[in-house]
Amino acid sequence: MKVRRASLQDVHVIVKIHEERFPAFFLSTLGKDFLAVFYTGFLKNPGVLLVLEDSNEIKGFAAGSRDNRGFFRILIKNSFFQFTWSGIKILFSKPLALKRMAFNVSKSEKNNLIYAELLSIATLANKKGYGKILLAEFEKEIAKENIENLPLSLTTDFDENEKAIGFYKESGYEVYQIFESYQNRKMYRFIKNIVKK
Repeated sequence: MKVRRASLQDVHVIVKIHEERFPAFFLSTLGKDFLAVFYTGFLKNPGVLLVLEDSNEIKGFAAGSRDNRGFFRILIKNSFFQFTWSGIKILFSKPLALKRMAFNVSKSEKNNLIYAELLSIATLANKKGYGKILLAEFEKEIAKENIENLPLSLTTDFDENEKAIGFYKESGYEVYQIFESYQNRKMYRFIKNIVKK
C-alpha cells in the first residue's frame, strides 16, 4: 500500500471513486467531464492531489490546496479553456448550477481565515484504514511546504454525518465554526494545526 501524488492518467479513476462515494453531491450532478476538469486542476500548485494504491490499484484520493487565498480563481485559471467549455455545457443543461458555483467561489473568497484546505477525500469501501492513511499523508504533504504554518481546514456536513465527524475528531481536528452553505445546508468547519517538521 502506498500514497503518491496523482498524475493526469489517474484522474479518470479519481472521478469514478468520487461518483461512487458522493452520488448525491452537487459536483457529481455536473457530470464526469466537469469532475475530470475539476480534479485535473489540482495537479498544479497550489493544488494537491494524492492517490492511495493497494495491490497496484487506486483505492482512494485526497484533493486540496496549500493555501485558500484565491485558490478557486487559480484552479480555474490553470484549466481555463477546459472550465470554459464545461461551463458552456452546464449553462445549457443546468443553468442554476452556474449560479451555485459562483456563490460558492465568492463565499470562499470572502473568508477571513487563511488556511490550507482538504476539499475532497474518498476511498473505496474497505477495512484497511485507507481513509486514515490518506488523511495522514495529505497532512504530511501540506506540512512539507507549509512555510507560513497555516492550519489545515476541512468542511463536512453537520447532519446525519456522525461517522465522518468522529473520524475527523479522532484525527485531531477541532470544530472551528458551524455555518450554512448554499441553500442553508448546515456544515462544520474543522481545523488542525499542521507544523512543518
